[in-house]
Amino acid sequence: MYSYFYDAFLQDRKYERDIALLETRLTDLGIMGKITRLALFRDGVEVIRDEIADGADTIVAVGDDNTLRRAIEAVGDTRTVLGYLPLSNKSVFAELLGIPTGVAACDILSARLVQDIDVGEINSRRFLHALEVDAADAVISCEDLFTVTVPGKASISVRNLAFPDDTGVTDPTDGKLVFVIRQSHFSFFGRKSEVSKIPFKRAHIFTDKHVNITIDGGEKLQGKEFEIRAIPGRLRLVTGKERKF
Repeated sequence: MYSYFYDAFLQDRKYERDIALLETRLTDLGIMGKITRLALFRDGVEVIRDEIADGADTIVAVGDDNTLRRAIEAVGDTRTVLGYLPLSNKSVFAELLGIPTGVAACDILSARLVQDIDVGEINSRRFLHALEVDAADAVISCEDLFTVTVPGKASISVRNLAFPDDTGVTDPTDGKLVFVIRQSHFSFFGRKSEVSKIPFKRAHIFTDKHVNITIDGGEKLQGKEFEIRAIPGRLRLVTGKERKF
């Protein structure tokens, strides 16, 4: 049973045509289901969890990356299949997962190419894409096996599912997360950048002051100590063939 969750911002009249096209295509494909419109002052995570408890086996987030983040949190450990119909042109998740924006995403959902994907967790909050750590002197402890001291001028990110770049491809199906640490040095030859990659399953970050860590480009978590771990294969996500992994 498909259950569709429309984000509150879709109540704006400018989305009426997009939604009508979506619903027509979903009906043509035979996968139309129950529609729930999320409200600004109601906890969307709890609404989705209630629907899973009532027997929904496929949850579809309709909206933007924030909609999908809440759906990931709601699905939790249930192993419920999660789909995504993005209606925002600035969707990082859509591009990473190979899902087009708008009505074309319905065909990806119908094809039902389900991937078991790792998720990350930081202080009990889950993430799919990456973490960005504000600049600060930090100590990283990996699996209680070794520590890395990182100066405040370096940048620290944690990746699970990310765009390929000079560090290569991050595989969200290998059961690990990756620290990416960038440091710049100046010499007679100019500025030189060094990049370090540290794969890990569990780690701690300790900082000398309170810092913000940005979760999947949205929510910010503040503190001086953070526990991060990979949860292998926990999320069952519908993806497209053009996914970035």
